[in-house]
Amino acid sequence: MPKDVDRFLAHAPILEEGPSLGRVFAVVRESWLLNEDPRAVAPRTELLVTRRTALDAADLARQAAGAFDRHGFHRSSGAWWASDGIRFHRFAVRPHRPAAPGVIVGSGLAALGALAAIALFNAVRKTSRRPRSRA
Repeated sequence: MPKDVDRFLAHAPILEEGPSLGRVFAVVRESWLLNEDPRAVAPRTELLVTRRTALDAADLARQAAGAFDRHGFHRSSGAWWASDGIRFHRFAVRPHRPAAPGVIVGSGLAALGALAAIALFNAVRKTSRRPRSRA
């Protein structure tokens, strides 16, 4: 593997331990222009597939990299890579944890509770105002 490709891969080892079984893996494509410094420029990321087994996700990452003329596998980072001459692409298999439905429902209920509190406050404030009597 050429050293110019290694700079895009060497800085990103597998960062987190995740589940090892089930359909909980995703393939993420991270892309940089070849003239960019990957330590200074964040990659453009694209989620290619989700809810796959580790084996399926690895196969899809290999196939995605294989679609390019120049491609390979980087053992240290555990990612497939490819280049089209303009951009460098890293295809990484990662655990994918979608937002839990309970968190989404809980956030919605909290927002509704806040709106109800505001409406109640305004209603009480309007009824507590009494006209002044002129004596």
